[in-house]
Amino acid sequence: MAVPDDFRLIREIHEAGGRRRVFGAREQKQYDDLVALGWLQRLSTDAKSAHYRITERGTSAALRS
Repeated sequence: MAVPDDFRLIREIHEAGGRRRVFGAREQKQYDDLVALGWLQRLSTDAKSAHYRITERGTSAALRS
């Protein structure tokens, strides 16, 4: 279930162009929660970072919140 911080984060990602590169496991946790909701898709992971892209479902959530 989405919490208010999830909606804030997905709006920020949408407004920034729909892609985000995240460093550090602690920060990736909140993005992985959005992946579980179907709002983001993880594109790749390397030793230092992970790349995410917003999905259609995430765009809808960003626009309605």
